[in-house]
Parts: sequence; C-alpha cells; structure tokens
Amino acid sequence: MPKVVAIIVAGGAGKRMGGELPKQFLPLGGRPILDRTLAAIASSPAVDGIVLALPPSLPEEAKTPYLAVTKVLETVDGGAERQDSVRNALAAVPAGTEVILVHDAVRPFVSAELVGRCVDMARVHGAVVPVVPVRETVKRWDKTEKTLSTVDRSLLFRAQTPQAFRADILRAAYEKASREERLGTDDASLAEAAGFPVVPIPGEEANIKITLPEELRMAGGLLREEPDFRIGLGGDAHRLIEGRELWLGGVRIDHDKGLLGHSDGDVLLHAIADAIYGALGDRDIGHHFPPDRDETKGISSRRILAHARERMADLGFGLVGLDAVVVCEEPRIAPIAETLRASIAGILSAPAERISLKGKTTEGMGFEGRREGISAWAVALLRGSVPGSVDERGTI
Repeated sequence: MPKVVAIIVAGGAGKRMGGELPKQFLPLGGRPILDRTLAAIASSPAVDGIVLALPPSLPEEAKTPYLAVTKVLETVDGGAERQDSVRNALAAVPAGTEVILVHDAVRPFVSAELVGRCVDMARVHGAVVPVVPVRETVKRWDKTEKTLSTVDRSLLFRAQTPQAFRADILRAAYEKASREERLGTDDASLAEAAGFPVVPIPGEEANIKITLPEELRMAGGLLREEPDFRIGLGGDAHRLIEGRELWLGGVRIDHDKGLLGHSDGDVLLHAIADAIYGALGDRDIGHHFPPDRDETKGISSRRILAHARERMADLGFGLVGLDAVVVCEEPRIAPIAETLRASIAGILSAPAERISLKGKTTEGMGFEGRREGISAWAVALLRGSVPGSVDERGTI
C-alpha cells in the first residue's frame, strides 16, 4: 500500500499556447513537458505512487502508455477546472495513503530534494506549500483614484507546487469546498478555508511554471543536456482484398477493398511504428506483436503505434520529426492527408506540425500500380538526452 501518493494535474481541456496541443504536451528539449514532470516526480524516493489527471479529450491510445510509467497507479479524466481534476484524482488515491502531493504538470524542474522536504514537512505540520519571495517591487492599482501605491513585498510570496498534505486534511478540505461550492486558486487555499493552518517552506527559483511562450523559451535554457539524435526507417506493404475494411493512419477509409494482415493491416501506422522502433534500436513490430499469437490477431494498429510511443518515453526519447509516404493508386491520399496527419499526431501526443504525410503513385508500375496492394514508408527523427538537470536551484 503506497504511503505517499503524488497527484499530477495535467488537465481538463488544457490551455493552448498558440497551437493545437495543450501546453503540458508541448516539447521541451525534444520531450513533452508532462513526460519530464512525470519523470521528476517518479524519481523521488519519497513518492510511492502517482495518480495522473489527463485531458478527457486525449485519445485512449495516448493515455495508455502512462500506465506503464514507473509508480503510476492510475490515470483519470481531468475536469473543467483544476480543482475538478484534483477531485477526480483524489477518488483514485488508495484509502491507506498518508500523505498526498499535488503538483502542476507544467513544473518539470522540481527537484527530488524539494519533493522530499514537502513530504517530511506535511507529516509534521499537516499542510505545507513551497514558496519563493517576491523580488520585484509590487504596486497596487486604485481604480477610484487612478493611482498606484507601493505594497510591502516582504509580506508577499509566490506559491509553488508540489503542495503536500496529510491525506485526511486534503480530503476534508475538498469535501468542505464541494459542500460550499467554493472554487480555490490552489489546494492550499482550500485547506486554509477549511480551517487548517498551512505552513510555508522554501521553494526553488528554478521550479518555474510554464504557461507562456517566453517561459517555454526560458525553460529550454534551464536544461543541461547533451542531445542524442536517432533516426529510423520503417516500411510495410499489404495486399488489397475484398471483404476487409481499409485502415490508414488509424482512420477507417471508405473503399471497396481492405488490406490483408494479421492485424487490421494499417501499412501507414506499421511503417511509422517500425521507424520509431528502428530509431530506438528496439527490434520491429514482429518482435513486439508476434503474428503467430492469437492475442495479436486483428489488433488495432493504433495500439501498435501507442506501444512505440510508450517505448520512446520509457527510453527517454521524444519525436523531433516524422515524414511518411503512402504509395498507392487508390484511394487518393491528398484529400485525406490532414485527417490522417491529425490521427497520427493524436496517437503520438505530438504536434501535428512535426508530422509530414504525402501520397505517391507508381504510374501503373508494380503491385501498387496494378491496385493489388498499398505500401508505406516512414522516417522518424528522435531526440533523447544524457540525463541532466537545471543549472542552479536557488532556494530561500
């Protein structure tokens, strides 16, 4: 039974930072911010288990790999507000848990030392929040007089996460907030409103929250890692036959024939998965999903690509770019390219702009030209890193 469980809040719908992906899935040094945050929390010896609140709009294939991450107990759907996401996660925290941490998914630079201090201090005080002092001069705007006045900044602090609580305190605070329909700005504010004293402890200046494009750029400067680029090539071909559905890129295509295969025959996803496996030096689809086993018969190729993404995350790599081509006379790829591209991006939890997809014909030559089958090729560029950390971790 885990004694200390961390809740990582990775969304309800998730705010976008000028793009298609929620900010927690944006790449930082070649890896999604969430993956870095999850690794930072999981690396702390003070944490026994993790409950991860993910956007409900995230495809199931993209959620599944997180369950394979060390210490992750369960994933839950986030809610409309951050508070709703934490409430959903609380329901998944085992009953015997003693201390619960709540951490923002977009704080990837939290140190194991800070996590450990939060846990230790929560055992002593019941509820703690890491804070850093306000170093700039702070002004208050008087709407009536239309003037500024200076605030005594020595009394002000910026709150961070993880915020740590004895489990009974956090549960009681959320129950009271639900009864009174109170919305707090953070978990500590709910504990305060429920009458529990919250004790501040020194936070870390490097424990930044990435919410703006300029903060994402600054976060890149905090990384001290040597990039490890890997490239992989994948290809596949299947015969077209009557009586089968046609699947390409994880999308069912309206066509009079489908691709013959032990799985659903999705040559495009197979080529992409093999390109990723190849870049990782991780054998091929046949190794991970043997065709002579009944449990892999008819398997959705979306699951295969989700597994390749899981292997990427496990080995510390992120997708830099993917270029794929489908070779066939029919169906025409150009009209459906954006749909396929969006599907692939969703399975890989990657920005669509990192994925290129195009269709080619052979002008009547070969099995593709004779409309006997479809082939696909893909090249994947991955970026990993030699494990490193931030340059400095200032504390107060």
